Parts: sequence; C-alpha cells; structure tokens
Amino acid sequence: MEGQAAFSDGSSSSLVRGEMKLEEDEEDFRSCCEDEEVWKEIEEIVKEEPKEDLDEFSVKMFFKGMSIAEDGDSGSGFSGIGVVMERIEHVPVIQVQKKLDFYVDESVADYLALMDGLAEAMQNNIRRVYAFTDSELLYDQITNEEKLEVPLLIALRQRILEHASNLEAFVLKLSPCFDLERPLRLAQVAVGVVSFPANGSESRDNCSICCEDKMSPMMITMKCSHKFCSHCMKTYVDGKIQSSQVPIICPQLGCKYCISINECRTFLPLISYESLENALAEADILHSDRIYCPYPKLFCPA
Repeated sequence: MEGQAAFSDGSSSSLVRGEMKLEEDEEDFRSCCEDEEVWKEIEEIVKEEPKEDLDEFSVKMFFKGMSIAEDGDSGSGFSGIGVVMERIEHVPVIQVQKKLDFYVDESVADYLALMDGLAEAMQNNIRRVYAFTDSELLYDQITNEEKLEVPLLIALRQRILEHASNLEAFVLKLSPCFDLERPLRLAQVAVGVVSFPANGSESRDNCSICCEDKMSPMMITMKCSHKFCSHCMKTYVDGKIQSSQVPIICPQLGCKYCISINECRTFLPLISYESLENALAEADILHSDRIYCPYPKLFCPA
C-alpha cells in the first residue's frame, strides 16, 4: 500500500481524523520560520483525505528534483527540477522545468520541486493538488513531522506547508520511481544531462564547440557522428531559432546534416523546443506560399 497524507480545508469538520502531531523540533521550526499565524493555520488544515476526482481546479502533480556531481564529492555540479501536473481530459498539462543556480543534494532538489510546483499550481488557480513523490525522506518529513536538524530543510518544509494551507486540499503520496519518469526527464534536460553513466564511471568527452572536456552524461552524439555538449548545442540551436535559420545544420564545419526535431528534444528545454517547433512551422508556411513561374524559360530566363 502506498503511503499518503492529506491536507484540506475545514468545510467537513465532522470527518476529521486527527491533527498534525508536533514533534520535538517545533520550537526550532517556529523560530526558523518566524510566522506564528501561518503555523496556527497549518495546525488546523489536516482532515480526511479527499478523493482524486479531477476537475478544472484539480491536478495530479508528479515532481522530481535531480542532481549530478561534477567532481566526485567536491560539492560542485548541476541541479534541476521537473514538475508535471495532469488535469482533466482535453486540458493541457502544466509543466515546470528549471535549472537551479546552485548545486544541492537531491533531497533538497525534491523539496524545491514540490515548492515550485505548488506555487505554479496556485498561479494557475488550482485549488486541489494530489502530489506524488518517490522520496521517503520528503514524505516522512512533510507528513509525519520527522525530526529535522537542517535549517534549510526546516525552512523549505515551512514554505511547502504555507502553500498547502492556501489550497482547499493537498494530498502527498509515495509513488514508485517509474511514475516520475516525466518530471525526472524535465529536470535532466534542464541541467543538460542526456544520459546517465554506469555506476562508478567518471568518463569525460571533448566538445567540438567549446573544446572543453565535459562529463559524458552531458554529451550528445548526432546521427552524423559529431559530438557536442548539451550546453553548447542549446546555445547554438537558440541562436539559429532567433535568426530563423531552420532547419538547423550540424555545427561541425563542413557537415551538412540537418538535426532532427527528435534529436533536439533530448537536450532542449521546453521553451526552446516550443520556439523551434514554431520556427519550423513558420518556415513551412513561408515555403508553401511561394508561387513558381509556370513558364520560367519564357519570362524568367537564366
């Protein structure tokens, strides 16, 4: 049975199952967040679990944070988050994709993914969120108030609960990792990770554009066999889109291979990929509007 916890408003007080238990870290929690009013509200918002009946104001939220260390345990690397919110049928999903400006542990990235997902949900007038995570640590700390000793996590949990208190219902569930493949992929693309290396592998490859040795998971091999890092390819493709130079040719000098849109999907963030689709569509329209002379030899001599 999957774990879960539910938060909802006080409109069904007769169905209350219990209040959130405050653990020994309550004083630290309050002193860190310094918001007694918000804390009092949170103490009252745990009620019976709502069902996952989606409507225009409800979503199923799948979120994931990911981090990849650049130099072993040196504390440097890349972190990103991905969120996918499913809505009722025929309504587009809501997606959040972000590369963090700093490297954090993956557990912290999970917190940030949930926090940003809830913020985005509220901006889209969502009132009920059914969230799914594969992090037992996050689940236990959000739902069971497990003892926390890290000030950053204490503060992030507070922010998450603040967002939850503004919703009619918030349900957090444990879910198998394969249910989170979509948000994980968003997070990977955000930081430039194309593939994961084998355990223990720290191999690097040279990028033909920046001429630097990059981690293998961040390298892309085109079908023409030329290899570049995902960061350089993103910059290259963005430049071509802005100048309307589509289809996009391989950046290798002398290569005439046209990079497929499916290849671009593996390394382009959502916004860049949508821009590429629009640019290709506009190019097709311009091409289709061309009128060719039916008598080129007569009226258009070479």
